[in-house]
Amino acid sequence: MSKEISKKYELLDEIQHVLKRPGMYVGSTKPHNSKEFLFDGDKFHQEEVTYNPGFLKLFDEIVSNSIDESKRNPKLNQVHVTFNPKNGEISVWDNGGIPVIKHTDHGVWIPELIFSNLRAGSNFDDTQDRTVAGTNGVGASLTNIFSQKFTIKTSDGKNQFVQVFSDNMSKRTEPKITPSDKNFTELSYIVDYKQFGMDGVDQVHIDMMRKRLMDIAACNPNVKIQYNNEKFKFRTFKDYAELYVDSCFYERSDNWEIAIAPTNLGYTAISFVNSIETKEGGNHVNYIANQIIDKLRIMIKKKHKVDIRPTDIKNHMMVFINSTIINPAFSSQTKEKLITEPKDFGSTHEISEKMIKQIFGSEIVASILDWIENKKQADERAQLRKLNKDLNTSKILKLIDAKSKDNREGCTLGIFEGDSAKSAVRQFRDPQLFGAFPLKGKFLNVSEMKNTEVIKNEEVINLMGSLGLRLGEEPNNLRYGKILIYTDADPDGDAIAGLLINFLAKYWPELFDQGRIYRVLTPIVVSQKGKDWLSFYSKEEYQEWESNTNTKGWNSEYKKGLAALEDAEYEQIIQNPKTIKITNDKLGKESLNAWFGGDSGLRKKKLLS
Repeated sequence: MSKEISKKYELLDEIQHVLKRPGMYVGSTKPHNSKEFLFDGDKFHQEEVTYNPGFLKLFDEIVSNSIDESKRNPKLNQVHVTFNPKNGEISVWDNGGIPVIKHTDHGVWIPELIFSNLRAGSNFDDTQDRTVAGTNGVGASLTNIFSQKFTIKTSDGKNQFVQVFSDNMSKRTEPKITPSDKNFTELSYIVDYKQFGMDGVDQVHIDMMRKRLMDIAACNPNVKIQYNNEKFKFRTFKDYAELYVDSCFYERSDNWEIAIAPTNLGYTAISFVNSIETKEGGNHVNYIANQIIDKLRIMIKKKHKVDIRPTDIKNHMMVFINSTIINPAFSSQTKEKLITEPKDFGSTHEISEKMIKQIFGSEIVASILDWIENKKQADERAQLRKLNKDLNTSKILKLIDAKSKDNREGCTLGIFEGDSAKSAVRQFRDPQLFGAFPLKGKFLNVSEMKNTEVIKNEEVINLMGSLGLRLGEEPNNLRYGKILIYTDADPDGDAIAGLLINFLAKYWPELFDQGRIYRVLTPIVVSQKGKDWLSFYSKEEYQEWESNTNTKGWNSEYKKGLAALEDAEYEQIIQNPKTIKITNDKLGKESLNAWFGGDSGLRKKKLLS
């Protein structure tokens, strides 16, 4: 029993624990799929990639080590990274230097101490304000543990130190100390790729390491960053942000750089704390974003009378933040989310009124308002779909239906003002392809009506059933491919035609884009001489003919409407109609709104124009 208990409870050394539970230290060591921003030589673009987060964390720990040292030592202003594709070795060189002396208490050379012990480093004095990436003293040692080979070279201007570790830091050479007047540190390592299920470094990981160096260059404009032979340098954080977007709004203070841009990707935050990329954001991002959102909500409500949820504003913004936080605290060793409370940031930044006004007048707010309008229409259509359940269009007694079953797209429905045309339709139509729907009086003005009221109207229900239209649904599988509107050639006829067009435009604007709706011109004057006859569709047209023609023998008759037409005239407008295609362009929408909307002032302008 005692042997079984002994097997159950194990005591691991530091190296064994790191290798057995890597997630605690470097995050996942398994392949991870996600959309990441990569640089194509011109812009950052999102790409679906598969990468190993743990492998990249090892690289980040070594690079961050140099950047942290640059904040303690301003003379360290160069970082060169090289990658050898032949053996997979990564080297990070900087022009700093670590003291080549032995620790007075531990009797170990300082470079060996800090790169081969998980709890060694210079970040443990919590009485000092730290603005570096390192916090727990484990970073570079983790890279050592996960490497087949890890080499330390450093020189403090007096002596050079060289030591090589291998087999996951289980073996080490004796340090070699030689005189040197140079100042540098170079850490080189070959990852133990089997720990990550990798055969080597592919292009995706190369691109992501390159992207990380660009991030660091953007956050540290005083440090020259080089990757192989490629140099990265940004004058301001704005220049970096504009590699993601065409333009942005930017401002800065002592410890903050902020850029805001519109996006169609949904809410996106590119954020950094002390040069660390915080992929999951955190309190620093919320601190800035909430200021912008709160101020925009007030301005939008005041000007546009719309109360917008914070999330709906947020989803239209791309936020870039480069912040310096005192003694930052993160949710895990991978440092992807800042949990430091704003009161402990060590600084504040109040978004300026200038930036808020710029954002308010930008595409960001315009896209928010467009989204609200589209959402409103989508909500209305969803409501209409529910109302469709109450429709009963199985019996439409007034419809003179086209009989074709195989060619409904080739069928035409004539919508006639009144019942007077019924007999003429039956006499002159092609019964297979032409149907008629007689309107009873004026059609409904739906502009200011609620959908629940519209759907109760019998004329609306019958017309929808005749055409195969359903509220809130796209006009698919229609019973008629073309719609012809027949009304009297007078103001009342114009009003009826306009009301029909207004109804169709409100619920199915696609019909106009598809070129399905036409208004039939009906004659105002018909002149006849023997077997010859002419139709005129405006008074001006008739008067011009009359003034330029010998009208002797011609009998002219003004037509007061469809009911006044003779059979020959009906035959013409049914079998060979003169039509105008109705389009749903901007002018058309404005006209419909003026004539049938709730603003009487627009109608007065129309009447006076």
